[in-house]
Amino acid sequence: MKIKAQTDNRICIELTHEDMLELDITYDELDYSNIETRRVLWTLLDEARLELGRNISLTQKMLIEAIPDNNGGCRIYFTVTDEQNNKKNSRQIVKHGCAKTVCQSSDINHISELAKVLFSAGHRIKSELFTDGANYRLVISPDSAMQSNIDATVCEFCDICDESSVSYTYEHWKLLASPDAVGILAVTF
Repeated sequence: MKIKAQTDNRICIELTHEDMLELDITYDELDYSNIETRRVLWTLLDEARLELGRNISLTQKMLIEAIPDNNGGCRIYFTVTDEQNNKKNSRQIVKHGCAKTVCQSSDINHISELAKVLFSAGHRIKSELFTDGANYRLVISPDSAMQSNIDATVCEFCDICDESSVSYTYEHWKLLASPDAVGILAVTF
């Protein structure tokens, strides 16, 4: 964990994948309405208070931004906002870099061929495999720099579903493999 004071009102905390495991939370689970997220954020702010020697009040209005990295960690920015412009104390989390590509095929072999190509190209991305009993969906989370290359590759093997299918897949489809479905498919098939 790295803690940096960027300004008097802004702190950046960089978390590795190991830090996330230790805190028992994933980037996808970060949601301020969730008590576990609040526990993690309070813990991080307390660590920052100790390391930076600052009085960091949890009662101030604060913008919290989370940005994932490619290795399972993330950066979280805490910015105390101007109290004069804000009557109510509140917090919100803004998550960046959440683009996901949903690939669908009725043939698992098409999905596994795609996984082999992605894996052999060296793409190490978070990926999850789902089924509804008749079709398979591979949900991949590339970083924005890889997005266009990934989408071009996917089109050769499967259909790309629209962005609204992500939440539907998580809610209604059965999870078969996560968080490295691409790696599992590449070596299994």
